[in-house]
Amino acid sequence: MIQSYVLWALLGMAGYSLMTLFVKLAERSGNVTTYQVLAVSTTIVAIFAIAVVAWRGELKTLLFELETPPLLWAIAGGVALTVAVSSLFHALALGPANIVVPVYGMFIVGGAVLGVVVLGEAMPWHRVIGLIAAVVGVVLISI
Repeated sequence: MIQSYVLWALLGMAGYSLMTLFVKLAERSGNVTTYQVLAVSTTIVAIFAIAVVAWRGELKTLLFELETPPLLWAIAGGVALTVAVSSLFHALALGPANIVVPVYGMFIVGGAVLGVVVLGEAMPWHRVIGLIAAVVGVVLISI
């Protein structure tokens, strides 16, 4: 049985794949800038996220009771996500998706390494080999 987090990860992968296509199509028209596409896309994400928080009855906690350390980590995550997504959108405007997306996808390696170094998560040898294979694959795609 597949773990639920794997299903969610697969859904996220499908969403990111479609997002790449849609961003390239929007920017290819030449009628919009990267940051116009980014503004529309991220506004939709923000509205959806706030709606989910409200639907779950967590809006009061979010606005008035969020503890300082989690709030600061959430803000840091927002800054990092802003850099990541705006950089991806700009890279897609400048180059081919079949190179930009694999290079951008190296966040998988960065995230896995940070999980080990900062969070103390386990990294068995077979995962190390998988990450090395991912890096080799990206290099082969990019040359």
